Amino acid sequence: MKRSWISSVFQYTCPRCRQCKMFAEPFKLRDPLRMHERCQNCGKRFEPEPGFYFGAMFLSYIISAWVLLVLALTLVFYFGWTVEMTMLVVILVGILGYFKLLRLSRSLYIHIVVKYEGEKPPDLRGPAKIVD
Repeated sequence: MKRSWISSVFQYTCPRCRQCKMFAEPFKLRDPLRMHERCQNCGKRFEPEPGFYFGAMFLSYIISAWVLLVLALTLVFYFGWTVEMTMLVVILVGILGYFKLLRLSRSLYIHIVVKYEGEKPPDLRGPAKIVD
């Protein structure tokens, strides 16, 4: 099944083949960014080099800043909320969306950098695994 680029980003699947999940399940609060080392389908390394996801930090900041700014401006100017109530809501939304945004920014960053190659015939994926 071919996934679109957007659905692959939001479902945290491999950017090269869009088949397997990048993050280990189930989600653990102690280690929210725990990822598989490689894609089980195509073998793509999810952390190609040390510090690879440094750029994801900037994406996370940009996304959160815009979302929370739009939320705050909407609450203050459209609904007429006080600044104190608006800040309370913005802080709560920021806390609740923190882990989702961490994973989303990593997924978005690797999908920007790695090219989609689609499904390849089995003979081009590498050596076949021998099953006893």
